[in-house]
Parts: sequence; structure tokens; C-alpha cells
Amino acid sequence: MNQVKSVLSSLFEPLTKIETYENLAIKIALIIIYIIVALIVTRILNKLIEQAFKMQNRSTKGNKKRSRTLISLVQNVVNYIVWFIVVTTVLSKFGISVEGIIASAGVVGLAVGFGAQTIVKDIITGFFIIFENQFDVGDYVKINSGGTTVAEGTVKSIGLRSTRINTITGELTILPNGSMGEITNYSITNGFSIVKVPVSVEEDLDKVEKRLNKLFTAMRSKYYLFITDPVVEGIESLDETKVTFRISAETIPGEGASGSRILLREIQRVFVQEGIKLPQPIYIKNNGKQS
Repeated sequence: MNQVKSVLSSLFEPLTKIETYENLAIKIALIIIYIIVALIVTRILNKLIEQAFKMQNRSTKGNKKRSRTLISLVQNVVNYIVWFIVVTTVLSKFGISVEGIIASAGVVGLAVGFGAQTIVKDIITGFFIIFENQFDVGDYVKINSGGTTVAEGTVKSIGLRSTRINTITGELTILPNGSMGEITNYSITNGFSIVKVPVSVEEDLDKVEKRLNKLFTAMRSKYYLFITDPVVEGIESLDETKVTFRISAETIPGEGASGSRILLREIQRVFVQEGIKLPQPIYIKNNGKQS
């Protein structure tokens, strides 16, 4: 019985001393100060990182989308480092051995290593995506996995473990980086608009081509997405009813399809104004009937 009293006394005796509460209050105050300092430091460092990338872009004419991707990555890494320092400092103030925790974490890491293979794969793939510049924030991409399209849309954010993509219909798709197979990026190189325009075989082809060229000289100034004026490449095909012109134009990345739709609309408008006829189907009489 006396031994039990002795143990309880040794446990609760520090709580009866004013010095214990004073030390505890000091430690809590230090924790609050560390947290405030960490918040201020991370905010300042994040601003400095943004400014550094902006200055680099102005001096080297860098890619803005690439900069946004790298800014997000560097800021995340810096934030992790700052908060790791804060946590380890706080633990040391309470007499907890950081080295012991790290050693224990190593043992635990070996135990769960097989279960964490997917996470490791996601992170490694994330590094390759970012540093190989496979795509950036703002790019329009199509992601395939196992031969099936799993996402298509605009990249919203890229992390080490997952990527967020806004689809055409408005959904947000979150993909583990390790699950991505074939990646098609429509925003790296300039796009091309190619349309085939049929006209009646009876039309004056020189007149049609001249009118189209006149239309195309104003396209680049009218529509921002055209890098070059559209050109009539020539006659694509010819048969008994129609002559088909092939028309092409270079566009900004990811706008090839939009450019094709604009071309068709403008060409149709000019054809109506100029009275240029489209090919008509031929009806052949068979035993007094049309077919």
C-alpha cells in the first residue's frame, strides 16, 4: 500500500508546484509564437517565390503556364520544410526525441513499404510529369489508361501525387499520377485548321479562289486564334458534280477545331453573298421515275 502511495505521489507531485504550470505556460506561449512565425515566414517565402518566377519570365520570356506549375510545386515543398522545422522544434521543447521518432518511422516504413507502393509510384510519376514538362496548368489534355480515355479537359492543378482536370462538361476529375498511361497534350504546339469546301463543278474556280483569298486576308486581324492567314492549298478532289478545295490555317495551341468552325461559317457567309453554288445531287430517271 505504501508503495502505491509513493508512486501516485511521484506522479502528481509536480502538478502541485507553481513552477510546473509556469513552465507549461511558457512552452504553450512558445508554440503559439512558433506557429505565428511559421505563418509569416511561409507567406513571405511564397511571395518571394512568385516574384522570382515573374522576374525570370520577364527576362527570358518564359512560359506562364509552366511558371504557375513550378510556383505551386516549390511553394508546397517550402511549406512542408518550414512546418517540419516547427514541429520538430516544438517536440524538442517538450523533451521528445526527434531522432527516436525518425528511427521509429524508419521501422514503420519498412513494415508498410509493400502497401505504400502505389503512393510511391504516384509521387515518382508526378516528378516526371513536372520536370519533363509533359503538361502544365492550363493545358488541354487527354489522358488514357489501358487504352481507355479516363479524362479529357483543362489541367487545373498538378501535385506530386495527383492531377486535377476540369472536363469539357464541367466535372472535376482527380487522377492519381501513377494511373496515367498515354498523355495527349493539345497545348504544346500550334494547332491547324483544315477544311474541305465543295463547290459546284459549274462555278468559275478562279473566281471562287480569288474571293476566298480576299476573305482570308482579314481573318487573322478579326480572330485572335489564327497565327497565319488561311490559305487555299488547291483542289482536293474532283468529280462530276463538285470541285473540293482544301483550306488550311495555323492556330494557337488547342484551337484547331475552333478555327475550322470559324472558317466554315465565314466561307458559307461569303458563298451566300457572292451566289457561289454548292454541288447539287444528280437524279437519274429509271423507267420514268427519278432515283
